[in-house]
Amino acid sequence: MLLKALIVFNNNYDLIQIYNIMNRLLHLYLRPALFLFLFLFSESSLFAISHSMEWLSLNNDNKKNWTIRYLDKNHSTIYIRSRGENHLSRADEKKIFSIISKESSSYVLALNKLLEVLHQEEIKAQVTVRNFEENEQQGIRLLQEAERKQVDLIFTLGSTSAALVHKHFQGKQIPVVTSINKDPVLLGLMKNYTEGSGTNIATTSLNISIDIQLSYLFRLIPDLKNIALLYNSNHREVMLTEVVPAHKIFIKHELKVYDVAVKSHETSKETLSQTLPKVIAEMRKSDPDLSKSIFWLTSSTAIFSQIKTINQYSENIPVISSSPNVVKKGSDSAVLAIGIDRRNNAHMASIYAVSILRGEARAGDLKVGVVTPPDLAINFKVAKKIGLKIPFSFFESAAFIYDQQGSIVRSFGGPPL
Repeated sequence: MLLKALIVFNNNYDLIQIYNIMNRLLHLYLRPALFLFLFLFSESSLFAISHSMEWLSLNNDNKKNWTIRYLDKNHSTIYIRSRGENHLSRADEKKIFSIISKESSSYVLALNKLLEVLHQEEIKAQVTVRNFEENEQQGIRLLQEAERKQVDLIFTLGSTSAALVHKHFQGKQIPVVTSINKDPVLLGLMKNYTEGSGTNIATTSLNISIDIQLSYLFRLIPDLKNIALLYNSNHREVMLTEVVPAHKIFIKHELKVYDVAVKSHETSKETLSQTLPKVIAEMRKSDPDLSKSIFWLTSSTAIFSQIKTINQYSENIPVISSSPNVVKKGSDSAVLAIGIDRRNNAHMASIYAVSILRGEARAGDLKVGVVTPPDLAINFKVAKKIGLKIPFSFFESAAFIYDQQGSIVRSFGGPPL
């Protein structure tokens, strides 16, 4: 085609003819070649996990019992192995494949808890951790990799990873345990809480019944009238497992619900700054001194990451969370939390994993793992500041307590860690 173009040019064809021939050349050869290049590039990028996972570190105790190394120069694949005798002689060593979808401090807690339980239960293991970066096709490839390597167990961290195995890995031979994920029943992944999946998947839940949480709220404020419900409206799992059930239960008990919805982490501070004063003004119409009102924080990162802003505008209204991790040291904290700590959920999932690895249970026979009773967390520094009286029964059963100086004095029901 290029030769033809030169001949045409030499025969003094006009420019329009030359343009038409060159344009045809582009369509026939260059454009398909460009598309092929882009396709191959995009496909190859699906195989490349470029983000470093150095953030997924081991705590000091686990460093004593496990070795950790990275399998590539980008530090994107973590390989963890039990310390001890010669690995080559371990016929009983279990291969665990753990998948995540993004960077999260919750996953650091969960992975460390898994390793802690495996060591305590004397399970010799090699654990490979991979991140599919919320790319479903990459996630499928990781599951296929686990099959090729004939691992003994897949241990997922997070709701996205749990959804991936429910969608693409049911009925496979390799057992799966999910952890740090939202309620699988409310998400439609499991039929109920009393039966197992009947497949190769055992699952757990980070949620507890909103009825249980509300019973605590009524013990805290018996004449409760108003609840401002704070959430990220674009967080599907939070909407289905927390917001929708809360609406039903709160309205059933004749409570006035005020929706405070943000749409992203980036805009949450601005949205809260504009919305909260308006909501409080509405609350005052039925509760002038705001003594019968609360702010209820869902587990949306876009919400609890703005705890300082929320407290700034709360006007002494108790800020209460469904996640114990929002109650923390100092003043930038919720006053109370009624929920499940990530580490306790991971502990239950790890016990499931041990039972399966030992052959004591089948994944499909294990019912949804829900931690009960809920983990209570209290910050007495914030309580004193807003004048909130905490029932003594809360103090007795609380898993986490911060004193009037904002320092932790109880952790997991015992002394500080």
